[in-house]
Amino acid sequence: MISGTQKWLKKHLIDSQILNDYKKSLKEHTSVLILYTLLTFILTYPVVFKICNYIPGGGDAFQWIRILWYTPVAIFNPGLTNLTHDYLIFYPDGIPASPFQSAFNQILSYVLSSIIEIHVVYTILWLFSFIFGAYGTYLLVRYLTGDRTSSFIAGIVFAFSPYHFVHSLGHFGANSIEWIPFCALYLMKMFKEGGVRNSFFAGIFFILVAMSDLQYMMFMGIFVMLLFVYEIYVFLITEKRGYIETLKRIFYKYALFGFVSFIGIIPLALENILTATSSDNFLKLNPSETVTYSADLLSFFLPSVLHPVFGNIMTNIYNNFSGNTSENTMFIGYTVILLSLFAAYRLKGNKHVKFWLIAALSFSIISLGPLLHVNGKTSFTEFNTTVPLPYLALYYLIPFLDNCRTSGRFFVIASLSFAVLLGYGASELLKSNRINKKATVIVITGLIIFEYLAVPVSLSPVDEPSFYKEISQDKGNYALLEIPATKDYVAGSTIIYYQTIHGKSVIGNWAARYPSTARNFELNTPVVRELTYLQSTDDILDQDIDQVGTSILNYYNISYIVLHTNYMNDTEIDFAEKLIQMNLNAERKTYEKDSLIVYHVKKEPLKSFMVLKDGWNSLETLNLEPARWISNNATILVYSNSSRNATLNFNALSFQRPRTLEVYNGKTLQDRQTISTELSRLSVPISLKEGENLILLHVPEGADIPSNIPELKNEDSRELSIEVQNVRLTDSS
Repeated sequence: MISGTQKWLKKHLIDSQILNDYKKSLKEHTSVLILYTLLTFILTYPVVFKICNYIPGGGDAFQWIRILWYTPVAIFNPGLTNLTHDYLIFYPDGIPASPFQSAFNQILSYVLSSIIEIHVVYTILWLFSFIFGAYGTYLLVRYLTGDRTSSFIAGIVFAFSPYHFVHSLGHFGANSIEWIPFCALYLMKMFKEGGVRNSFFAGIFFILVAMSDLQYMMFMGIFVMLLFVYEIYVFLITEKRGYIETLKRIFYKYALFGFVSFIGIIPLALENILTATSSDNFLKLNPSETVTYSADLLSFFLPSVLHPVFGNIMTNIYNNFSGNTSENTMFIGYTVILLSLFAAYRLKGNKHVKFWLIAALSFSIISLGPLLHVNGKTSFTEFNTTVPLPYLALYYLIPFLDNCRTSGRFFVIASLSFAVLLGYGASELLKSNRINKKATVIVITGLIIFEYLAVPVSLSPVDEPSFYKEISQDKGNYALLEIPATKDYVAGSTIIYYQTIHGKSVIGNWAARYPSTARNFELNTPVVRELTYLQSTDDILDQDIDQVGTSILNYYNISYIVLHTNYMNDTEIDFAEKLIQMNLNAERKTYEKDSLIVYHVKKEPLKSFMVLKDGWNSLETLNLEPARWISNNATILVYSNSSRNATLNFNALSFQRPRTLEVYNGKTLQDRQTISTELSRLSVPISLKEGENLILLHVPEGADIPSNIPELKNEDSRELSIEVQNVRLTDSS
């Protein structure tokens, strides 16, 4: 029975044919979404069936859950932390943070987490990437070919590719591929039809790509440049007149796209841009890592290690490759390759097929990185010859690409391109009257799914240790020292999830990128250093840890030391417990069910102590004693429990030539001495106030770099001025 609304529409707005077309379209798209959803549940088994207590993957996945949790915490608790500087990890100094690593997921998780647990939200967003990645590809190929069946198969190719599966197990940003085909759809509409609407929506979906993963934004930007150049090329070889007007239209539509995109991405990428253009660009890693994390040529032809049949065999081969498995999984499948070649042959005159073929090959080659890898090797023949690839030029030509070490991820665009080519090829094949179309579709789909199989998907349990639930009720702000969160990456990645329960700051842990000085507190602070790295370490500060250890932890408001015994061996547990019991005033409590031993550090009046702060190079030995170099400035925190006159005693020598050493307490000069190149004992009188005193060692002449002095034949690139050891603070008599 037709409703009153439908009658009104039929009578006053549209005719019955348009209404029927609308119903058919709605039915088609609803059916496609339902089918992709069911297929997602099957091919990601058993994720949806264990969604309440498990998450897909592990390791980095817990880091991402913490990122989703952190965003609203930073926004609504400005006194505790903020979006651009994360004070809840690497306590007490924190680290600079990229506020919108995956803004789309961050926003949705905030909305959903008010009614659903954060780890369940993570899994829902994870499933969403498969369903809408497939649906977007369906729309793209449906637009290009007009064939629903081949378009549906193409959606399977992009969404369920081995590339997507391996990254889905931890790389949540790289997992978020869903908006790439939508952006490509409107770019192709922009290419074929022009129009303000298509340029506008291409820009909107480009922003959504950036909101999913900033790295994908860069890849999609290169895709747009390729399309722009290709459109100019097609125009020049086909048009004989009207150059100016046509070129204007081409530039106009891309300019509009660029304008819309620019407005949207600047707020997302501004913090990264500022960091990347600063003198302390910690986003840029050693270029050798780009070589390490490039795809291996063999990986294009080898099934994934996740495959239930071939996985074990493939693991032995993948172990030969550099980097890790997830950055080396480029298998698109032999079925897809054959149908792509078939499309290229049958439609060799089709300019759209040509473009997607160029894109598939281009991004596949780019994913190989700057140097060719074959079975883990980058040099060949007895002459150790290397084969440079196009990425090497792009590395220097494209801004900010030097901050992306994982060139293998360029393959995400190649995988979409192959999905489109598959769509063209399958569509052409199904036009033949010589085949059984239903059987052909079943065979093609079955072969692709078999080649891509990754079931059962690896899961990690999500638990809530009772200790963390207990302290979550405590509204006080203090820090936890979690062992071995810094020493063991797998442990740290998992342990950081618990912060979403307790909400307290933690010392150290891990992040995708952080400044080289981020671990200074862990490396320089007595007691914290020994517990963090689970080894006894003599440093240059001469003080009794059993006397001042508790005061140091109290000063930094470190209330609990948590031993995660499931990540520690018996020797490490024994070392940590003896260190705590011998040097700290702390109460022990065991949570056997959760594999935790927790020490609550007791509060007591602070005693005088010293802690190394900024400007110190790593620990080394001089005459079998601990020593550290400084450049031109280094600081020591001296906490004094009273106002007094004291003497700072230490050994020192100057690098290569005599230098002046000025010692300040705050801004007040305490003493100035000349340091020779021979090791000598110095005594510097200083006036201490009660509480915190920041002692500055300043070298006016500056430092020298050993590698810049040819006669030394030394590769040390550090800035060195004075080496210091055996620092002791005594009362002046």
